[in-house]
Amino acid sequence: MSLLRLAFLFLAVILGVNLSAAHAASGPAGCTLQSTLWDDYNTISASGVTRDCGADRWSLAGQRNWLFFDARTIAAAGPGPLEFNARTGRFHRVALYARYADGSVASVVRDGSEAMPYRLAGPDFYLTLPPRASPPVEVAVAFDRLGYMTTLKTARLSRAGEGGWSTQTMLLIALFTGLALAPIVFNIAFYRVLRERFLLWHMALATCIIFHTSLSSGLAFAVVPGISALAYGYWSQISFSAGIVAATMFCINFLEPGKATRGERRALLISVGWIILFGAVSMLPIEAVRPWGNKLYFGGYLPVLITYVVVLTRAWRRGSRAARYQTVAWMPIIACGFERVLRGLGLYVGPVWLDQLLYLAIALELVITALGVADRFMILRRERDWAQARAGAMEDAAQTDPLTGLSNRRGLEHLLATGGRRFTAAALIDIDHFKSVNDLYGHQAGDAVLCAAAAGLREGHGGVVARIGGEEFFLLIDRPDAAGTAERCRQALARRIAADVPEVPRPVSASGGLLIFDSRVDGASLDFDRLFAEADRLLYAAKHSGRDCMVTDRWQQPERPVLDAVSAVA
Repeated sequence: MSLLRLAFLFLAVILGVNLSAAHAASGPAGCTLQSTLWDDYNTISASGVTRDCGADRWSLAGQRNWLFFDARTIAAAGPGPLEFNARTGRFHRVALYARYADGSVASVVRDGSEAMPYRLAGPDFYLTLPPRASPPVEVAVAFDRLGYMTTLKTARLSRAGEGGWSTQTMLLIALFTGLALAPIVFNIAFYRVLRERFLLWHMALATCIIFHTSLSSGLAFAVVPGISALAYGYWSQISFSAGIVAATMFCINFLEPGKATRGERRALLISVGWIILFGAVSMLPIEAVRPWGNKLYFGGYLPVLITYVVVLTRAWRRGSRAARYQTVAWMPIIACGFERVLRGLGLYVGPVWLDQLLYLAIALELVITALGVADRFMILRRERDWAQARAGAMEDAAQTDPLTGLSNRRGLEHLLATGGRRFTAAALIDIDHFKSVNDLYGHQAGDAVLCAAAAGLREGHGGVVARIGGEEFFLLIDRPDAAGTAERCRQALARRIAADVPEVPRPVSASGGLLIFDSRVDGASLDFDRLFAEADRLLYAAKHSGRDCMVTDRWQQPERPVLDAVSAVA
C-alpha cells in the first residue's frame, strides 16, 4: 500500500472519530463581534450593535475580536468562582469584561507582551472573573490583533481550577518529549564514527520537536512561567516550521543515492524554501496579512505534505530501505498534518485529544526514525569497513609482488619509512644466469625458479625479504650474525630451486652484495636509494668475481662505506 493510501486511511479514522466529538465541543461562546481597536465594551454593548450568533460566526477580520457568553452559558459552567480558559495564541491584548445582575461591570486586562497566567497542565491560559455578590449575566472577552482562530474556538468558561489537561496526559507528553533526547545522544555517538549530514539534521529535528512539544503542550510553562502570548505564538510557529525544514533536509540526506531523482530532491528543497517563505509572511506584523496569516500558515503545508507523500512513495518503489522506515515513521504525522491543516483552515473544531494524538505520532516517528538511522548507520559502517578493507587490500597488492608474495620495492620503502624495526645488515641477491633459464626452459620454469628462490630466502633468515625487480632480491637482516645469515640465505636459495624445480636440471646459483651496519639501525633512518646503490655496487663486484659468492662491506652512517675486504665463497 502506498504512503498516500496509508496517510488518508489514518486521516479517515481520525476524522471519523472526530465528527461526533467536534459537534459536542463546538460553540462555547454563543456570539462574536468584529470591531476596531477604539470600540470598548460600552460601545459594543449599546443598542443597535449586531452580534454574530450564527454557526459560521468565527472570524479574524476585525482588529478586535469579541466573544460573548450569555447567562445560560455561564450557568452551564457551574457554581462558584469562574474563569475564562482558551488556547494560548498570538495576540497583543486580551480584556475580559463581566457584567453582573446589579448592573456593575468588572474587567481584567492583560497585555500580550506580558507574562500570562497558564495552567501547569496543557497549553491554555486563564483569566479569573472578578468575584461579586451579584451573579454575572454576561462575559465578554476581546482579543486585539489575534493571530489564531483556535483561540476563539477553544474559549470556554469553567469553574476555577478545573481547566487544563489531566496529569496522566501531561506525564505521557513529558515521556514522549524525553524520548526525543535519545536520538540526540545516539546521533552524537554515531557522528563521531560516520560524518553523515543526515545525523546532524536528525539531531536538529529532535531538538525542534523538544522545543515545539514543550511549548504547544504547556510543559514549558512549568519551566519558564513568564512566557508572553506574543512570544508563545511566534516561537511555537518558528519551532514547528524549523522542525519541518529539518525533517525535509533529513529526508534529502537520508535517502540513499539513486533512490530519489534529482527532480524529487529539488522538489524537497523547494519545500524548504516554501515553508520558510509562508512562515515568515504569516508572522509579518502587518494588519492586512494578520486575518489571513493563520490560513496562509496552515495552507502552506499542503503542497509540502503532498511532496513528502510522492517522493517517499516513489523511493519505496525503487527499493529504498530508508524510504520504508520514513514511510512507516511519517505516516501518522502526515495524517495528523492533513487533519491539522483542515482544522487550521477553520473547516471544523476538533476535540483536545486531536492535538494530543499528534504527540503520540511524534513519539512513534522518533522511535521508528531512530531505528532507521541505526539501520542506515550499520549499513554505512559496513560499506565503510568494506571500502577500507578493499583499500587496504589494494594497498597491500600495490606493495606486494604478485608472483612470489614478497614485498616489492614500494612495500620495502613503506616499511622503512614506517620505522620501528632495527636491522644489522642489508643484502642484495641476484640469481646467476637467470636469462638463460628463461631461454632454455621457458618463462614458466623461470617463474617457478623465482618462487623457489623466494621460499629459500624466507627460510629462517629472521628479517625482511623483498623482490626488487626481475631476479633481484633485497634482504634486511635483524640477526647479530649478519654475514652468516646472508650466506645461509644465498645457499638456501640454490638448494630450494634444485628441490622445487626439477624441470631445470642444472644447478642455479646466486650472487650477493652485503652491507653490515656498525650497530643496529632503525629502518626509518636508512636512505634506501643510497643503501641500494651501495649494495648493487657490491653485487656487481661479486658478479665480476666469478658469481656464486657474496661480497661484504661495512655501512657507516652517514659516511660512504669503506671497502674492507672482498671474499668469495664457493
